[in-house]
Amino acid sequence: MQLSPGARLGPYQIVAPIGAGGMGEVYRARDPRMARDVAIKILPLMFLESGERRERFEQEARTTGALSHPNLLVVHDVGTEEGIPFIVSEMLEGETLRQRLQGGPLPLKKGIAYAIQIANGLSAAHERGVVHRDLKPENIFITNDDRVKLLDFGLAKVLSDVAEGAEASGATIQRKTSPGVVMGTPAYMAPEQVRGDAIDARADIFAFGVVVVEMLTSSHPFQRTSSAETMGAVMNAEVSFPSGSLSPGLERILQHTLEKQASRRFQSIKDVIFALDMLSGSGDSPAAQPRSRPRAAKQVEKRSQEVALQRLTFRRGFILTARFAPDGSVIYGAAWEDESLQLYSSYPGNPESRPFGQANTDILAISRQGDLAVSLGRHFEVGWITAGTLARMPLAGGTPREVCEHMQDADWSPDGKSFAIIRRIGNSFAIEYPIGHLILETEHWISHLRLSPKNDMIAYLDHPIYGDDAGRVSVIDLKGKKIVDSPSVWSSTSGVAWTPKGDEVWLAGERRMVGRDLIAVSLTGKERVVLPAPGRLTLHDISPQGEVLVSYDNARREIISGKRGGGDERNLTWFDWSFPTALSHDGEKILFEEQGAGRRSEANSIYLRAVGGTPAVYLGDGRARAASTDGKWIVVHTGKGGHFEILPTGAGQPRVVHADWIETPVWWHWFPDGKRLLVWGNEPGKHTRMYEVDIESGSHRPVGPEETRWPSAISADGTEVVAIAPDGDVVIYATGSDHSRQLAGSQRGDHPIQWSQDNKYIWVYRRGRLRLTIDRIDIESGERTVWQELKPNDPAGVMDIMPVYITPDGENYAYSFRRYLSELYIVSGLL
Repeated sequence: MQLSPGARLGPYQIVAPIGAGGMGEVYRARDPRMARDVAIKILPLMFLESGERRERFEQEARTTGALSHPNLLVVHDVGTEEGIPFIVSEMLEGETLRQRLQGGPLPLKKGIAYAIQIANGLSAAHERGVVHRDLKPENIFITNDDRVKLLDFGLAKVLSDVAEGAEASGATIQRKTSPGVVMGTPAYMAPEQVRGDAIDARADIFAFGVVVVEMLTSSHPFQRTSSAETMGAVMNAEVSFPSGSLSPGLERILQHTLEKQASRRFQSIKDVIFALDMLSGSGDSPAAQPRSRPRAAKQVEKRSQEVALQRLTFRRGFILTARFAPDGSVIYGAAWEDESLQLYSSYPGNPESRPFGQANTDILAISRQGDLAVSLGRHFEVGWITAGTLARMPLAGGTPREVCEHMQDADWSPDGKSFAIIRRIGNSFAIEYPIGHLILETEHWISHLRLSPKNDMIAYLDHPIYGDDAGRVSVIDLKGKKIVDSPSVWSSTSGVAWTPKGDEVWLAGERRMVGRDLIAVSLTGKERVVLPAPGRLTLHDISPQGEVLVSYDNARREIISGKRGGGDERNLTWFDWSFPTALSHDGEKILFEEQGAGRRSEANSIYLRAVGGTPAVYLGDGRARAASTDGKWIVVHTGKGGHFEILPTGAGQPRVVHADWIETPVWWHWFPDGKRLLVWGNEPGKHTRMYEVDIESGSHRPVGPEETRWPSAISADGTEVVAIAPDGDVVIYATGSDHSRQLAGSQRGDHPIQWSQDNKYIWVYRRGRLRLTIDRIDIESGERTVWQELKPNDPAGVMDIMPVYITPDGENYAYSFRRYLSELYIVSGLL
């Protein structure tokens, strides 16, 4: 079938053919609605009469469309026009990897950079349960700006039976997807594919290894003159590399991807990414140079010894904290699958972990004498801020003995007799050592406190934004005098530990969208990258012997939307960290920020997306925490003092709100009249509170007392605001006076989220990790009604559910959760 220029498929106008073959016919087309060019692939004529082929084509298109990652082809739409199924995707400019390789092997540095991008794309797909099954250079595209895109995920399942005469030319072999049949391209099949066994993501790891060998050497480890000989080589031939073409470290990684038995191969593509990136940072990279990318620190350390990793955990879920114990074990707090957070112990070399049987508990520190400091009931309060009850218990197990409540972090003194802690005092945070002796009090949120080995200094993370994990390392002496602040403020941080000599503080820090690396800061403020990472590292501990305990965290923030009373929820996540900030009053659009690796600059990227699932529209950079009632305007803070920008979501001219008096705006809402903002923040030297801000003049007046807490909601007539009072009660404040009243029927721990359009009800929720209930409260009577229960379909790795939004009619909702899938490693060779 040939479509002529000017022909239409749905709203798309055909421009010109791009190519055709067994995989389908592809055309350049124009989408007049979005004023952009797209690529359209149609099902070949030979399959049009097959209902099964058509159904599977559409099913695979939907599966691919659900994937969202910079290294995966973006699918915009699927449809059928006059019986012709088609897939609409982004229009790529560049060439396939196969075309690129016609000029010979790639330079080593370039090839490894491509390999990491390919692996990142596979990781995103595997995380969603999608296995490529046909990874090869023909299905890998290199854009003109050097971005790798993986094509045709799963589409091999819709192709015809084995073509007559298909030899070792790269043709795809496919019969069915059930065990016992052969499926894939012979030269890139894993042995289990050749046998017709059931396959999983490890088959993609094998194909990945073949592709990387071919990229870097121009030789193929298994390809022979016929398909039968090629498959025989896959099953039986030993892998060898051209002499001197690859470093020993890279050869070991590739050998591990090409193991004949899937059980002996890398078990996760994330492990491959980690190994490749660690190879780059260790001085054993193929190009013998660290990757060229912007970094917070000034240099990457060159090591004389080889870095080695030992994986300790193998289950799905998140690890909150881990510590080395004196007996050689590792104690960690984790929440696996749908289980609660609890303590486990693991010994290196043993893949099994032993639970302590202590639910809702995390580890904080382990003394040299073997006593545990634990956090009972540890939970997230706002953002990354946690709270729990400090308790102590023996390493051998037993009943914890409570020490103090409302504590965030703690560390043992070297003699094991006292604690240093961080806890909240009102809206301030304090360091005490020992407990009750105040060393430091600050308005900033601080976390991850660690005492130095000589017991003369305290290191911690200082965060400029309340609840946000951006921060810097600070070191003080035991009188609170500042020793050093790190020159850099990293956009994401997690974990602090002292080196055994006490001459450096290490942390995991991220800057400029390149992964959260392991970074060292000296007591003079000198920074260096110790261990680069392609994703998120969390630093947990450093042993006296110099071993380093880290977790590799596949982190995502996801957005879910739905309607009250049932029906399927829709996942609206765009890239890796989609943080929703507003739901339109009609429930049709969600405003969100991309805060992770998918953002376009150091600032967050702002998007607006229809809940129906159409592609997100990029609006600008900054922090967008408010949308007008009609959905035509958003309010953005770009980080320039107290200035806010009002940006149109469609046509219109931006405006500026001058509010230089505010030091740190945290959150803001738009009043229904469109003339005022409700801003939660602080003036210099004062506590956080709510302010009513006039958009035209920038003038302001306080609403409620100091230390009022987020979240808040505005009444439909704009005369009242409901928020959390300093003592934790839910209180209604008048905007034009000092009048206030407690919300009848509310309880401490409630979070207000919306005021009904008739001003009669307020919806609230209580935070939960795996499930959350929205209640509606009658303002006059205090009657409380269960309105909607929220629960993510896949609980693995879900840390907590927040924020939550509901429309003024109570019929549409949206919520978000953080998902961390952690793997714990011991790393040696760094010290």
